Amino acid sequence: METVSRSLGNPAAFFSTPTAIFVTFESSPESTRLIRVYPVDVNLAKYARLYELQREIDEESLSITEAWRRLQDIEHCNDEYPMWLNIVAFGLAGSTIAVLIGGNEIVQVSAAFVGSIVGIVVSILLRCNFPAHLVNVVAGFIAMIFAGAIHAFFPGGSVVLTVTSALVVLLPGLQLTVSVNELATQNLASGSARFAGAMTTLLTMIFGVVMGNGFITTLINVPASSLPVPPDMVRSSLVLLPITVAFGILFRGRILDGFWILLSTVIAFVSLRGASEILGPFGAVAVAALIVGVSSNLFARWKGLPSAIMLMPGLLLLVPGSLGFFGMSAMMIGDDFPGGVRLIANMMLTAVSIVAGLLLAGVVSPAEEAASTWRTATSPAPLADERAFDNDK
Repeated sequence: METVSRSLGNPAAFFSTPTAIFVTFESSPESTRLIRVYPVDVNLAKYARLYELQREIDEESLSITEAWRRLQDIEHCNDEYPMWLNIVAFGLAGSTIAVLIGGNEIVQVSAAFVGSIVGIVVSILLRCNFPAHLVNVVAGFIAMIFAGAIHAFFPGGSVVLTVTSALVVLLPGLQLTVSVNELATQNLASGSARFAGAMTTLLTMIFGVVMGNGFITTLINVPASSLPVPPDMVRSSLVLLPITVAFGILFRGRILDGFWILLSTVIAFVSLRGASEILGPFGAVAVAALIVGVSSNLFARWKGLPSAIMLMPGLLLLVPGSLGFFGMSAMMIGDDFPGGVRLIANMMLTAVSIVAGLLLAGVVSPAEEAASTWRTATSPAPLADERAFDNDK
């Protein structure tokens, strides 16, 4: 934003958090403006268009009027996939994740069905302007009821694996990783707010699951869950294409970026499997994040597109949201407090490993945006609290 404001001849300083943006324009340094914003779902298509618009502004090929018109067009463009396709993507994501986390055939089929039900519920609630902070509670409640009912009539699977796979799209693993990255880079206000948001999302979802578990177990007897069985290389490789399609739809990726999303998924998978043969689990995650980060930055430099197009799909195979869900479920449903604490600790260590890999990637292959900003940076306009501090001195 600072780069764009300088390119438009109206320099400004910005301070952003997940819920607010503070702006001080150099032309009116006596006032600081607060803009309230709200977190939204990932939309890679809009992000790519905004990135292209920023590059055109930086090259001074657009007037302010034309840039504003383009920005309005991007905001109001209808790049949503049909509702039925989003529902299919929920089910496809659930089934493929069930394979990766060790679910058997019963878990895979039930995760596809329950994931589709969750997709229907979430899509309807959001279209009806249902409070967003309650969607996770309802989704967790519905997922647990259907998963428990299925496994009561078709025993041999795992309720926990089914629910986790069905809710994987809503789990805040990526949000948690971003928050740890912000904290590690000393963006404390934004990182703390995002971390609190991620934990709140996880807790509200678990609350819905616990309520659903209490409801379904009073009606029918839900059998004990089977243990997960790590999948072999062949089965894991076969789900890379469908999982790419699912997350490409859910992240609103453009069809022309589909190859790069698939390539990122393959790089993350191969890096993780290869590094795990030499290093421990956390070291393997760090190496995989490093390779994905470097690949994404090289892609951004080569194609002139945002690195997030390759970075986010690759990180989805690494983020620790399911570990946190397993840990909370173990403590609140299975009465396994030590096991739950261990899983939550693994979740945090996994997030730290990903961040370490991404920070190293920024050193090995700096992102083009960061390099450009560093080369053209000028002294930003001081914020109000900085001016007050200077006056006090």
